[in-house]
Amino acid sequence: MNAAASHHKQLRVDGMNCAHCARAVEKSLKAVQGISGASANFAAGTVNIEFSGMLPAWEALEPAVTRAGYTLVREEEKRDPAQHARNEERRNLWLLLLGVVLVTPVLVTHFAHLHGAGWDWMNLALAVVIQATVGLDFYKGAIAGIRTRNLGMDVLVSIGMAAGLGYGVALVLFDIALPQGIDKHVYFEAATLLVVFLRLGKYVEARARGNALTALRSLLELAPEKARVRRGEVIEVPAAEVKLGEVCIVSPGGRIPVDGEVVTGESDVDEAMLTGEPVPVARRTGDVVRAGTIATNGNLEVRATAVGSGTALAHIVRLVEEAQGTKAPIQRFADRVSNVFVPVVVTIALVSLGVWLAIGADFSRAATHAIAVLVIACPCALGIAVPAAVMIGSGAALRRNILVKNGAALERISRAAVFAFDKTGTLTQGKPAVQEIAIAESALATDVHAALAVAAGASTHPFTQAVATWMQTHASSPEQLAPATGQRQTKEHAGLGLIVEHDGRTYIFGAAALLAERAIAVPESLAAQAQAMRARGESVSLLAVDGRVLAAIGFADAIRDDAADVIARLKASGVRTVLITGDHEAAARRVADALGLDEVFAAQSPAAKLERIDALKARGVVAMVGDGINDAPALARADVGVAIGGGSDVAKETGDIVLVSGRLGDLPLAIELGRRSLRAIRQNLFLSLCYNAIGIPLAAGVLVSAGIFLPPSYAALAMVLSDLSVAGNSARLAAELRRVKRA
Repeated sequence: MNAAASHHKQLRVDGMNCAHCARAVEKSLKAVQGISGASANFAAGTVNIEFSGMLPAWEALEPAVTRAGYTLVREEEKRDPAQHARNEERRNLWLLLLGVVLVTPVLVTHFAHLHGAGWDWMNLALAVVIQATVGLDFYKGAIAGIRTRNLGMDVLVSIGMAAGLGYGVALVLFDIALPQGIDKHVYFEAATLLVVFLRLGKYVEARARGNALTALRSLLELAPEKARVRRGEVIEVPAAEVKLGEVCIVSPGGRIPVDGEVVTGESDVDEAMLTGEPVPVARRTGDVVRAGTIATNGNLEVRATAVGSGTALAHIVRLVEEAQGTKAPIQRFADRVSNVFVPVVVTIALVSLGVWLAIGADFSRAATHAIAVLVIACPCALGIAVPAAVMIGSGAALRRNILVKNGAALERISRAAVFAFDKTGTLTQGKPAVQEIAIAESALATDVHAALAVAAGASTHPFTQAVATWMQTHASSPEQLAPATGQRQTKEHAGLGLIVEHDGRTYIFGAAALLAERAIAVPESLAAQAQAMRARGESVSLLAVDGRVLAAIGFADAIRDDAADVIARLKASGVRTVLITGDHEAAARRVADALGLDEVFAAQSPAAKLERIDALKARGVVAMVGDGINDAPALARADVGVAIGGGSDVAKETGDIVLVSGRLGDLPLAIELGRRSLRAIRQNLFLSLCYNAIGIPLAAGVLVSAGIFLPPSYAALAMVLSDLSVAGNSARLAAELRRVKRA
């Protein structure tokens, strides 16, 4: 008997902001009859379900997601996910500010020792308001976690907040009797400060998710909203309405709206968004073009072979979504241990209660010990151990123009065993430059320079602009830098070069094929020199005047001035360096050999780059350094993505670390800041865990016979002291990082 065919459906879910959230949604949906699998992507706010037969009804799906604590969005609801995330970010910011305002009087009254009926009632009211507003989300999350048996940080912190608040309420409202020798202290700081710290974390999470979704929206915006389509006559329609087989008209400077085949026309097409390469590529009848690329200097008629979600651009969007969903930020350490920690703490509290009752203590004393355990185990120090160091480390990085977008980046870049680099715009300057000029034996340098000046002023092509830059320092006379005068007529041939008629003379600057069309022979010695340039990975243009070839000019993307030092320092530290580029083999080898890179992978598509990143992960933590739109999926898939600040907005949004200044030389500094921050994170975690290991037994009363006991109020104070120890170590880190200098 054959199993029923399996189907897939993507749903949108609001409220997920971590891997723990995604697991809760997956677990709840898998319990729905008919669903055999679920994979949630918290970064994109989506979940893909696998089912047999008919798609389960909304009435079955929506309650399942609600039970997990999140909101299922109707398919017909049109909404910008990035804008929704920004709204959530603003909501968390307002709640954070409200918490700061409300907690300030509590702190002032405590540290000013203002106790008594009036002050205690005020603090009680503020604590209740804070938990009912700023802390409400955590209680909702805890209820959902308990309902789905997916215990996380929300459960743990809610128990601690509720226990601390409940203890304070009991003291103020009922004036309960405390064990002999214990003074009455009303202490609401724990229940209030903890909520504010946690809301700060929620705000940071919402901001990061908004940035991730903005990156995806930026990718989608590369495709034009409108398309000009030939339907008898040429009309403008929404790009989403173009049908397969229809012919789109693209004017010079316009973006191509579909993947397709050129049926008429020719143009140089800027494909940097897909390949990362700065030089436009000639496209003519029969060639394939992609949505989002730009026809720079000619008209094209393109027959659509893929539209909408079927285009290469849409595929890149999906790759970024999938890659972002695989990340697990370091801040989730507490979530990974909470499924064990929560029941253990609750068990200890109940055991403490039972043991004290069993040995004859009254209920007041037994309850005091149980509540003290819950209060002291509230993971405030554990919760801020990582964020405190991350905030210090990222702040120090930002002051040096290095933007660290999540805590995982600081940890991972410090442990990276492999650094993979894009070529164009990352290790190189991202634009062609003249590398060498070979002059024909019968030509004079002055004639070559004069002819180059004419070509440089006749076009805005990257090669002629590179010649213009070269002329600034190599012109044989100042007159050659002046704009050419007289009658001039220029004709550009896509992918071949240009022909300039100037003062009765004919100048040709371009590929050998352009000269061959006009039966212009290239001297053998010059042809051999041009071939040697190509073998070194250079692009070659020939210069001819009135049918006589004067020179061959080699162009290449110039290597960044600081690239060699960065690669040398990385290799000295024992990491492996890899080049992954969409450029051809010879150009890739030229850069790799010049810098001493360990491995080279050339002619790699965005999808192929992902495969390379996945393969490299077998060697350890992988950092990907890039700047282009085509690098975005690899930046997201790598353990840590480093974007060059001068690159595309999408790369900068997708990367975990952005070198804002555009200096590759800031990469070693980012690594050093990460290493020092990671060391402080480990120290903070050690301090917070040691605090629990020592404090919980004391709160449970194991040393009461020795006269040592930690009542709930002191347990809450001890928790704040543990926070201060973490804060103190983080302050030490701040001072240390201020002394770290850029190389």
